Amino acid sequence: MPSTNNLRVYTIGGRTDNAGGVQTVDVDQEELRMLLGSLLKPGILNNALDQSPNPLAFNVRQDTGVNMAVRVGSGTAQRDLLVMKSTSIASQGSYLVRLEATPPAYTVPAADPTLPARYGVYCFIDDVAYAGDAARAYVDIACIRGTPNASPTTPGPLAVWSASMLLWEFQLPAAAVAVTNVILDSATSFDRRKRAAIIQQDFLETQVFS
Repeated sequence: MPSTNNLRVYTIGGRTDNAGGVQTVDVDQEELRMLLGSLLKPGILNNALDQSPNPLAFNVRQDTGVNMAVRVGSGTAQRDLLVMKSTSIASQGSYLVRLEATPPAYTVPAADPTLPARYGVYCFIDDVAYAGDAARAYVDIACIRGTPNASPTTPGPLAVWSASMLLWEFQLPAAAVAVTNVILDSATSFDRRKRAAIIQQDFLETQVFS
């Protein structure tokens, strides 16, 4: 499948053409993803280039300027890997996502003029086979705004997404005009790096083979 915003997802397909030119299922794509899920738990994987720990993979930081945008990624091309478990149906399996280039920028929705709001930065899969709304399956990252409120809450993933993972959440005051690292690292932010459950230092740390 093609890359979107420098992101690529593996094991989304499993079809090949036979000698007669007829499309044939060699390995069902669900089976491939379920196999992936049996080997790898959801979360950040080691550096794709040398297998060293990569705690800053899919890290969310301010843009290079002072504006309403964030950048996602550790900063080194092709080393950030993420496993996302399906949020649609159990048999859908897991998706392995790689960030191909240096951190791209993602637009942050405008702040409310009178009330604070919380935001969620999600990596997501929109898979047409599981109620997605795209012409074909793809992976992307999006920042979405929750409902402005005096005591705002972080928005959940969109219903159309068939798999997703919350990378970061943060809060902006009313009429904010920029997202900075100070805001992203504040006490009101969800720091993904501290969520040990989604960081996997060893691909097969829980697997025993005989």
